[in-house]
Amino acid sequence: MKNMPVDLGPILNFLLPASVVSIAVSLISRALRRQIISGLYASAVLASGTFLAYGMLIESSTIQITPSQLPASVLLIDQISVYLSTISLGVIAVAAVYSLRYVHERMPEYFILLLFLGVGMVGVFSSGDFVTFFVFWEVMSISSYLLVAFNYKRWESVEASLKYLIMSSTGSAAILFGISLIYGMVGDLNFETLSKVMNGPPVSNEMWSTVAMVLIIGGLGVNSAMAPFHSWLPDAHPAAPSPVSAILSGVVIKTGIFFMFRLFSTMFPETAYGWSFIILSLALLTMTIGNLLALMQDDIKRLLAFSSVANIGYIVFAIGLHTELAFTGGLLHVLNHAVSKALLFLAAGCFIHTLGVRELSKLSGVARKMPVSGVCYAIGAFSLAGMPGLNVFVSEYTILYAAFQIGYYVPAAIMIFNILIGAMYHLRVIQIVFSKKEAEGIDGAKEVSPIMLVPLLALAGLSIAIGVYASPFLSASRLVATSLLG
Repeated sequence: MKNMPVDLGPILNFLLPASVVSIAVSLISRALRRQIISGLYASAVLASGTFLAYGMLIESSTIQITPSQLPASVLLIDQISVYLSTISLGVIAVAAVYSLRYVHERMPEYFILLLFLGVGMVGVFSSGDFVTFFVFWEVMSISSYLLVAFNYKRWESVEASLKYLIMSSTGSAAILFGISLIYGMVGDLNFETLSKVMNGPPVSNEMWSTVAMVLIIGGLGVNSAMAPFHSWLPDAHPAAPSPVSAILSGVVIKTGIFFMFRLFSTMFPETAYGWSFIILSLALLTMTIGNLLALMQDDIKRLLAFSSVANIGYIVFAIGLHTELAFTGGLLHVLNHAVSKALLFLAAGCFIHTLGVRELSKLSGVARKMPVSGVCYAIGAFSLAGMPGLNVFVSEYTILYAAFQIGYYVPAAIMIFNILIGAMYHLRVIQIVFSKKEAEGIDGAKEVSPIMLVPLLALAGLSIAIGVYASPFLSASRLVATSLLG
């Protein structure tokens, strides 16, 4: 394969102006009293951004991407940047299409925030130094706060957003303090420079290097909902609109995970800092807390939120194993969880949109009245339950195989135990919505608009496709893992 730099600049160059233009589009849509115009515009922009990123992802499968440093904009582009940009923009685009019929109030503002959220996430993935990273991190975070509080007339939304704001700001402050320590030691914040200086003596022997690593990872852990920093997530997901919950759970919490992959493979390698045991312990704690708490939920969105905490634990577990195969499984699980969890939140959103309730006891038998939404929910639930033939089974199996390969039998057994707990509560929900006697108020339930069903069918189809034909997706994940560890 030939080597050549690949530039992600065109995507940000496209998304940034388009996001600014969306403000003018929103004014026009209000003047014409056709708020749907702003939604169609944002959906088209996000879909175009997804195809741009996907084109680069296809290119990266045939061309070996070397890190491309762009001094003017301080962007650092490699396989993981392309990979996660494609996933994130794809999930946001799908949620935007779904929102065309889900959101009825203040639609222009909603879609402006979705666009800026996409800009922030792509910027984080493409950052070449800590300053650029932090600027885009804040763009992403502020957009997320406002989207969680979008239904501001409900106290639940305001309270959840405030809790998210306080915890996330604390995490950002920890990251900023860690960055300041690194700058004090090295005098530079460029990732390429830091990867050469931080990963060996004398800097790696400094106590402050370890302190900086702990602060940054702790701050990222808040965003990623790692235990014990996960408490904001189960409040934010039920309070936010369902498509926002899909984005939060599917991709936003993965930005912290992305940076852990980046940091642990370059600036803070395990051989120099010895973090593997601590990260594995946090991963096992995260997946266990998430699954046990999900098992006790009656609110369908809180259940899915705790399930997201558990799945973050699986990905962090892969990082802690620190082998190429484990990284491959972890990166594939980033994709698989994004697809399946977005599918579950959007399908649950169809139930909630029709009936106005979130309690499982009040959703009993709803799938018989809403068969398409119900079947799509079942596909997502079976996937996250680890059923062979669906996407999540492939990534979970890969992570477990990597653990057994290096002799980590006890941690792998704990993960298997957690997967079984996850299967219990996902299968329980399927039983409730399909098999149990119809709850009061279900009689009048009807299937949602076809526009809301198209994203569900697309995600369900992708979930099946990855499970049945996993080879190209595993190859893409392995390419990213190889570039990180190489």
